Amino acid sequence: MQGNAIARRAVLVLLVGVLAGCSAPAATAVLPTVTVAIPTATATAVPATPTTVAAEPVFQIAGPAVTMSFTLADLRALPVTEGQGGIKSSTGKITLPELYRGVSLKDLMAAVGGFDDTMGINVVAKDGYGITFSYDQATNGTFIAYDPSTGEELKTHDPLTAIIAYERKGQPMDPEMDGTLRLVIVSAKNNQVTDGHWSVKWVTSLEIKSLGEDWTLHLEGAITEEMDRATFESGASPNCHAGTWTDDKAQPWVGIPLWLLVGRVDDEVQHNGPAFNDAVADAGYTVDVVASDGYMVSFDSARVKRNDNIIVAITVNGNPLPDPYYPLRLVGSDLQKNEMAGMIAKIVVHLKAAPATTPAAAATPTVASTTPAGEADLAITGAVEQELALKESDLRAMEVVQIKAEHPKKGMTDYEGVRLSTLLDQAKVKSEAKKLVLTADDAFVAEVFLAEVQSCADCLVAFTDTPGKFNLVMPGLPSTVWVKSIVQIQAQ
Repeated sequence: MQGNAIARRAVLVLLVGVLAGCSAPAATAVLPTVTVAIPTATATAVPATPTTVAAEPVFQIAGPAVTMSFTLADLRALPVTEGQGGIKSSTGKITLPELYRGVSLKDLMAAVGGFDDTMGINVVAKDGYGITFSYDQATNGTFIAYDPSTGEELKTHDPLTAIIAYERKGQPMDPEMDGTLRLVIVSAKNNQVTDGHWSVKWVTSLEIKSLGEDWTLHLEGAITEEMDRATFESGASPNCHAGTWTDDKAQPWVGIPLWLLVGRVDDEVQHNGPAFNDAVADAGYTVDVVASDGYMVSFDSARVKRNDNIIVAITVNGNPLPDPYYPLRLVGSDLQKNEMAGMIAKIVVHLKAAPATTPAAAATPTVASTTPAGEADLAITGAVEQELALKESDLRAMEVVQIKAEHPKKGMTDYEGVRLSTLLDQAKVKSEAKKLVLTADDAFVAEVFLAEVQSCADCLVAFTDTPGKFNLVMPGLPSTVWVKSIVQIQAQ
């Protein structure tokens, strides 16, 4: 018996030794190092929606002295800000407020430290889009707000806060539509919206940088506009109207082609449809680009017309322009050195004649429709004065444009085609028409309000790899109206 007990003790000691040997590696395992020092939240924490989060960083803040990376869990550990956010697009379309949750820019700056009123925050998306927020906007929410029911600017409004949102309506952000993170301007109630260029999708980083004072560019022609820095900066983004010129020192200058700025004031059409009026340009006028010190460069309309090689630049090497040129400089391959004016303060279009009453129709020659309706690739019918039966050759004889547009599911994509507004102008849609019925070659049917299409500057009938087949490109509208293989557009 005693021998058996000794044997059992020997086996137990051996087993303990074996188990200890198996568990030794776990005692020395190294856990992932957290790279962010998360400050203690001073706000009352809002319970986070249970979700599985990635361990890898999804967001970065680059400051003058430090760069910090954040996982989604790191962001959720910071003080929570939530509120109602909606937008008014550049074409006037209202997206009604929804509930968002995230971290305010103010709290993110507190995590980094050293942010003051001499600095700004450049919010950068994965597609390269970037826009800069001032200290006052980041800390005090100084944004223009609009009534969501009318689109009219509000003289007074509730406090606004810029946040990096990771949830919408209690759910994680849609990674295809919004990205993991999206910048949103929110308030406590759903009674106001803000300009769409402040709402940045697919946010990946913040860059803290020295920021010059705000400025406006005076545009004058048939109408007058005071374009602020944010509007110009948004227009100069890669997925909007950016123009680039590289100088002899390999420095890239980025801004907006001069002709696009002229197009905002050469008639009453600022942005919707083909804003640049070719008919008025062909009639002849001069354009003065004037610096704040009085230096002026003049061009005739023939030289400016749709010329992407004369650019009003806002950055060089990705940075604001230095003092001799700030805030804007005229650059480009079609300019002499003495024409590269800096410190641009205003652009004046001296029109020789009153602009045409229907600039969009005048800008594009009408294509006579001689194709029998049954043989057309695309038909425009219904409540129109002139029904159109078009082959691809007819469309290619019109003004063909190339754009980048954000597909609801595919993201930013290149497209080539004819603006839908051009076709509707040629068909002369009757005033009583309220909607468009869109029919595909497989009998799929969708409907869209006519007003939404008329306010969509870049809605296209886009060419495809198959001759005679077209797809609708409808930026800012639901995916259901991005009709593939469109064969008929009927106004009702």
